[in-house]
Amino acid sequence: MPRRLLGRLLILLALSFFYSIPVVSAQETGTRDLLNQIKELKSIVRIEADELERRERDKLTIARGDVRIQMENRVLYADEIELDQVQEVVRARGRVQLIEGAKRLDGDRFDYQYRENTGVMYQARGTIPPATVFQGVEIHKEGERTYRLVDGRFTTCRICQPEPGGVDVEVRAKEAVLEQDEYFDARWASFWVRGVPSLVSPYLIYPIRERRTGFLLPRIGYSDLSGYTYTQPFFWAISESQDLTLSGVYRTKRGVEGEANYRYILGPEAVGSIDVRVIQDLKSTTQDKIKTTVTARHDQQFNPELSLKADVNYVSDRIIQREFAETPSELRTANLASSRVFMTQLWQNYGLQLLVEDTKALTATSDSRFRRLPELSLSAFPQRLFGSPVFFEMDASGTYLERNDVPDGGRADLFPKLSAPWRLFPWMTMTPSVGVRETAYTKRGDGGEGGVTRELFEARNSLEARFYRSFQVGGERVDRLVHLVEPRVNYWYINPIDQQELPQFDRVDFISPQNRVMYSLTNRLLAKIKETDGSVRTHEVASLSLSQSLNLNPRERTFSDLFLSALTPERIDQAVREESARPLGNGFSLAQERRLSNLVAAVRASPFRYLAFQGIAAINTESDRVDGIEAGVRFTYPEYGWVEMAHSFIRGGETAGLLGPFQDRETSGVVSRFLFTPIKNLAINYLGRYDSLNDRSLENNVVVTYGTCCWLMGIQYVNREVIPGVRGSEDSISFFFELLTGGAPAPPERGARELTRR
Repeated sequence: MPRRLLGRLLILLALSFFYSIPVVSAQETGTRDLLNQIKELKSIVRIEADELERRERDKLTIARGDVRIQMENRVLYADEIELDQVQEVVRARGRVQLIEGAKRLDGDRFDYQYRENTGVMYQARGTIPPATVFQGVEIHKEGERTYRLVDGRFTTCRICQPEPGGVDVEVRAKEAVLEQDEYFDARWASFWVRGVPSLVSPYLIYPIRERRTGFLLPRIGYSDLSGYTYTQPFFWAISESQDLTLSGVYRTKRGVEGEANYRYILGPEAVGSIDVRVIQDLKSTTQDKIKTTVTARHDQQFNPELSLKADVNYVSDRIIQREFAETPSELRTANLASSRVFMTQLWQNYGLQLLVEDTKALTATSDSRFRRLPELSLSAFPQRLFGSPVFFEMDASGTYLERNDVPDGGRADLFPKLSAPWRLFPWMTMTPSVGVRETAYTKRGDGGEGGVTRELFEARNSLEARFYRSFQVGGERVDRLVHLVEPRVNYWYINPIDQQELPQFDRVDFISPQNRVMYSLTNRLLAKIKETDGSVRTHEVASLSLSQSLNLNPRERTFSDLFLSALTPERIDQAVREESARPLGNGFSLAQERRLSNLVAAVRASPFRYLAFQGIAAINTESDRVDGIEAGVRFTYPEYGWVEMAHSFIRGGETAGLLGPFQDRETSGVVSRFLFTPIKNLAINYLGRYDSLNDRSLENNVVVTYGTCCWLMGIQYVNREVIPGVRGSEDSISFFFELLTGGAPAPPERGARELTRR
């Protein structure tokens, strides 16, 4: 038998045992034993086919018919292959397909360097999850993640727009480089929309993921006050943990603006952002036409006990944020710009906090400013005193304060308390407590030197009870209902002293004297819901609480104006007849106390899965009227969106011939929001504010978006009063377009981002 024929029989015998054909590498010599070659190369290439042929002299393996080649984590399919062991090349023809994990490359012909994982696929098409699809006359695989296309096309739309139909967005190029999960770098490129060329460029970079450096698509708009507006952002992906967005804005009637938004992640427990806007306002009524705003956030957890938080808000002009419709609604309506930086250290029984604060009024008529520079406070949490049934707790602070109309000065405040909870019955607890408070100032309220102190004594005794009853329902979802009743009675005493010598910075500086009984009754209805996995969860179906206080010794007293201005209808710790207030000219006023505070009713209800309601009402039982209401309701309709409304009301003016309380803060307004998705991919987001007191609309903000898996376009319309009651209204409209790379349509709530931020 010829030697060559004997060699082939041995190879076929080995193949029938291993169900595969090993391939000899270029470094092997023909002198090694054939079985050793098979053992050596079995881990490199495994071939399966209907027909196999081995040419030992040329070191070639030829396979035909449903060929499958396994190479580590790669699989190559073809109708016919020729494997050259010397050059380490696989030449595949007919229905060629290379699969690497979730990636796939198809074509008519493939010259493949299997050791380097490189090669050229002809008349090829590639897919990289989640949404990248590309094709070309030639696709050169130049590594694990790099592909070079000749006469190629690229899109991210095929995931939701399958063949044979066209795609919404596609990039075509004479030559391009595709870097997996990075970018598509094209030469002599054209941008096609629904098969129509829309943009031609000698050079184009298309980011495949969101965080890629490059120019973002511009935004254009028009408004009555600003004229035509053009915004061009540039995104810089500094690193995996940092990025910077630079935006230039040109307004034909107002001037130019530059904005920089820097975001960073310093570690798993440290994140933050800094946003700076420099605005040219040609319509400014002041001499300075250049305005600046700075917003910074930082949140860092050094360890479970030590944290640092910063919230910085700076504006160079009090009304600049009200001047532009592009400013988010919550900033345009803000009355204060407050900056706070605080560090907190916690222990088992104590907490230490260092705070720096700067608050500036943003109203057109007020220029007040308040600072803590800084404040150090120590808290002792309730803890047993030497193992006795008596509990000790304490608040202590020291700070330096600045305020426009008050001389700067330092303040130290010490407030220790003792309490002794006593369980009278299994369902009732009584907790008496006493405390003393010492507050010292470096200056008097009139700026006089020598300082001043205040000593207060506080005593409380609270009585709390809890009753409940359970009702077995045994329904398909509701197992049982539980009704809880929680009555509370609290006596509160603080000795009255003259506090007119004290400087008035904040709520610490005036403590209202008390000789008061406070009482409340809370009803809660809980449902035990059976889940599909067999577990049971507790859901609060509804709750109603009523609370009020009785002043045992009402009289005309001297109150700080800051304290009176902070009173709201729903507070029961103090109630005065504001119409009786007589200013003393030193930051204090005389006012008559009321015997009964408002009766405050608070309601929360969620009787159905998609409906929730909450509200609070302050009822003046002495005058039989409602002095204040805060209420909100939200209804969700699955797959079609949700709607929510909130109403705020504070009575003022005259009622039955009598002046109403809080007359200088009389308000009545409605805020409404909704999301409506009438058809697939279309979403309507709305935010509205209405002043029902003066019967006028303050803002209507609508964003309509339509998106697919690869693009999103939207239009935003804003109608608003620039400064209610002072300046007129403005209409603005803007358009935006975004390319998406995530492989899924943007959520309907995406448009809500335009309502709340730039």
